[in-house]
Amino acid sequence: MKKLLLVGGFWLACAATTFAQDGSNYWARLNKNHPEATIETILNSKPATAAVGAEVEATAGYRLNMIYDGQFRAVSAPNVKLMEALGMKHREIKGYRYELLFKYNGQEFWLPVQTDLVEQLQLELRKDEPVLLYTTVLQAQNAGAAHKALLVEDFRVNN
Repeated sequence: MKKLLLVGGFWLACAATTFAQDGSNYWARLNKNHPEATIETILNSKPATAAVGAEVEATAGYRLNMIYDGQFRAVSAPNVKLMEALGMKHREIKGYRYELLFKYNGQEFWLPVQTDLVEQLQLELRKDEPVLLYTTVLQAQNAGAAHKALLVEDFRVNN
């Protein structure tokens, strides 16, 4: 009987701890690791200094306010090649099967979105609705030309 009470108490404590967490720490961590930026700032920034011979690097994440368009397509070949060049494993690349169309100041941007977020975005957002995107920037420096991709890791609906 004592063992049953101990086990029951343990499970009750675990359940209480789980339900007490409202996810605010998750968003606080994301906000800390993803400073707010504009798409112009990211596109106009120079790649960070990398080791000699390094052509591709991942940089810090950013938060971007954009407009959701609702259109999607298969991830583009240049973005897949950039992910491969960065050293992402095949299963990680498969996590980005689609690009979704977002707008900012009249410009259109096709961004690779984690596959498990695509349906959530489609359910939670309507066309032309603002959204806060949490992204990671991938960039390549090849013969003076830079290629960048913003991988969408998470999002919040802007109200």
